Amino acid sequence: MCVRAWRALPSGTAVGEGCRGACYNFAVKRFFAPICTCAFLLLPSLAASQSTLAADAETAAPGIRIDPAQFGRVTWGRNSVRLKYHNAGLIAKSLVLKVRTYYTDSASGVIWEVTYPLLLPPELSGEFTVDYFVRPDHGNLRVELEARGVEGEFFRQSQDFPFQAPHRGEYLLQPSYLGAQGLEWEGRIYPPFKVRESESFIFYYFPGSDAEKDMERIIPQREKILQRLQKDFKVRLSGKAVFFFYPDAETARKLTGHRADGWTYGRTIVEVYGPRRKIDPSHELVHLVARQIGTPPVLLAEGLATSREKDFDNAGKYRASVGDWCRAFLRENALIPLSVLMDYTSFGEDLTRPRIAYPEAACFTNYLQESYGWEKFRRAYAELVNDPNPAVQEKNLILFEGIYGKSLREAESDWKEELSLTRGSGLPTSVVEKVVVEETVPYLVARGRTMLTSGSEAEAEKVLSEAVALNGTDLEAHFWLAQAYHVRKNLTAALSEYEKVIRMGDRTQLMEIAWSHVWSGQILDQSGHREAALLHYRTAESLHERSEVRLEGRMTTSLEAARRGIAQPFVAPELPPE
Repeated sequence: MCVRAWRALPSGTAVGEGCRGACYNFAVKRFFAPICTCAFLLLPSLAASQSTLAADAETAAPGIRIDPAQFGRVTWGRNSVRLKYHNAGLIAKSLVLKVRTYYTDSASGVIWEVTYPLLLPPELSGEFTVDYFVRPDHGNLRVELEARGVEGEFFRQSQDFPFQAPHRGEYLLQPSYLGAQGLEWEGRIYPPFKVRESESFIFYYFPGSDAEKDMERIIPQREKILQRLQKDFKVRLSGKAVFFFYPDAETARKLTGHRADGWTYGRTIVEVYGPRRKIDPSHELVHLVARQIGTPPVLLAEGLATSREKDFDNAGKYRASVGDWCRAFLRENALIPLSVLMDYTSFGEDLTRPRIAYPEAACFTNYLQESYGWEKFRRAYAELVNDPNPAVQEKNLILFEGIYGKSLREAESDWKEELSLTRGSGLPTSVVEKVVVEETVPYLVARGRTMLTSGSEAEAEKVLSEAVALNGTDLEAHFWLAQAYHVRKNLTAALSEYEKVIRMGDRTQLMEIAWSHVWSGQILDQSGHREAALLHYRTAESLHERSEVRLEGRMTTSLEAARRGIAQPFVAPELPPE
């Protein structure tokens, strides 16, 4: 069973907003993207869906009926729903029940979804109860249920529940995850939020947290920043904005479905505020206020937000001014071309090299404001649009040149020349080199992975080899280099890389380890070493790793692949003649 517990809409399709949200995202934990786990996936917008209750009588099997669900009280966190079934047929019926929750009027774009297998015994009526999760947010919550079998859809129901701010009461904040048996619930249950209101904000925070201890300082600080930003940007917010404070990024991810230290969507801000990490209080408030001006490319949006920070805290590892970081990156020839940054729709993914992109965007934003003034920058912020469409991106470049009287390339050249002539406190060379390597290796892995999946195997092997040469301890680099060798039929080199992954990995990297065992077994089967292959298959089976991946046109898991390998030796499929 594939449990897809968090989903997100593509940027630009979220309800009520031109973009899904701004993220303070450079402390992202790297993860293995191609495998389907409890993670983010892309869905079309669900804004137009309506509350429904329907059963497809044309396709449903005779004698099968599911009655409307009895929801009872619906709250944030873990909930349960009960359904009654009737199977008048002479055989048992297997169904799949999908449960999905999301806020129809939220700009977050986050959807929680789970799939349960059901078996309805013959000639019986009964009931079953399933659990689902509602993430903390406000607006119109929609819960959707859908049951399907091989004949098609048997049952569909959706029901809406209003969540107004501030939301108070008892609820079970218990995160879910993909375990050996499918959807499982963590042993830890978070307490209900405490709620505090000020003139401009509603604050949610956990009892006993750093946020609670500092609330008397947080309230006047955030109010002061908000007033200053509204004055500087010449805009005015109506109504109260909402803050959710979480003690760490992992807790925020588990309860919101979003992986970042800070996140702004609509009128809601999510921030990490804990003993190990407190992001600059201005960053997300800049996003909140500046959105009243426009939704420009992240080069300008994240540049403006980061430029308002006191110092740039590079993923919590070293604090310095954005100017110091940019001068250091310029010396290392590590700055990203601004034409590339202008086309990004978000920072945070490995391909964007966020620990370089954030300070670079801020430094260039400062240059534009200092050299050309706020009014021109405000105009650019209002007229340029954050959009992946190449036609829109081309128009952005034309608009930029019309506003500033020179192309982005020319402005970049002028900025770098000025940057090279300035001086600052400086950064230790060892720190800068470390950041560059730590950003470059995941970037190369992401590039190589994209090349590999698009059919450019030779180029992928070259890029991934470069990543391994830069950092020989990076497990993902070895894993994807192994796949590049494997696809290119260099089986000896592939087996060597898979063995490195197996030796290097730990319990946090079971996906890579399990698949490395499976693919090592397949290579050994092809070379006639059946006993060695069986050892790898059995080790993969013992890991019980159930994350799904698409192979040869179908979804499968390393567990299924391992059991097939145990049942019979692997034989490589014959390729059709060219």
